Amino acid sequence: MPDDLPFSNESTLPGESQCDVVILRVGIDIGNTAIKVVTQAGVSGEPTDSAKDRGPQLRSISLRDPEWITKCVELLRTLAAQLAECQSADCESVCYDVRVASVNRGSAEPLVAALDEAFFDCIRVRFVTHQDVSMTIDVNYPDRVGIDRLLGAEAAFRRHAAPVIIVDAGTTVTVDFVSAEGVFCGGAILPGLEMQTAALAAGTDALPKLDWASHRCREMPEGPGRDTVAAMRLGVLSSVAGAVERLLRIYGGAATLVVTGGDAGCLVDALPANCGAVEEPHLVAQALLDLLRPNE
Repeated sequence: MPDDLPFSNESTLPGESQCDVVILRVGIDIGNTAIKVVTQAGVSGEPTDSAKDRGPQLRSISLRDPEWITKCVELLRTLAAQLAECQSADCESVCYDVRVASVNRGSAEPLVAALDEAFFDCIRVRFVTHQDVSMTIDVNYPDRVGIDRLLGAEAAFRRHAAPVIIVDAGTTVTVDFVSAEGVFCGGAILPGLEMQTAALAAGTDALPKLDWASHRCREMPEGPGRDTVAAMRLGVLSSVAGAVERLLRIYGGAATLVVTGGDAGCLVDALPANCGAVEEPHLVAQALLDLLRPNE
């Protein structure tokens, strides 16, 4: 979707240049079903190098939770308290530098309003756009590419041998291509696992919804499904895995395949071993973390 939401609180944070003010840098990835709150390395007090090696520190909050905005605000307060404690500072001296990557305008706008109200002059919120991505974006309308696709592609390109094919298995499944020169060349979009099974359940009387988070749903049947759930699982997983295999051939084949998103585990298990799929469940969070690190 177009990421044309306005920037918020672009002014310098109060006392940002003063040594007695601690800056808490936070990334928020707003998807269609959940938000992920990502913190910079070392917020918990551990050495920065150790935290960086472990990857992003994040918490996911479901958008189905009626209290998700309140929980996000409270999480930021908790993180501020942890940061103040590990730096021997007062909680009131913590200011918030927040980067938001959103594909969900209906959730992003009320969240930013709530953050502004909760932290008023001690917060700076900025929406990440395609202009924050260092890669060349070789598509017809760069500003209309979902920011999650661009951030995931950039994070994959930084961490893996190029060319890279990035599969983001979430509400939708996107399959994007980054060339050996680091150019984002576009990709394909298809319905995700939950969206496909929800359509089957909504369009029929007897077919159930599947819980793709369960262990059973991660298992790819070795033959024909012997019950309704197994048949649905086999059909939906085969449709997505088969699409990815076909797109690998269309894109040229010889590329590193990186799979991210909430359903990454299911999809990696369904793909043939010769695809060499690498599971990286939190690529967008990694990219936000890269943007949050000073002087990087």
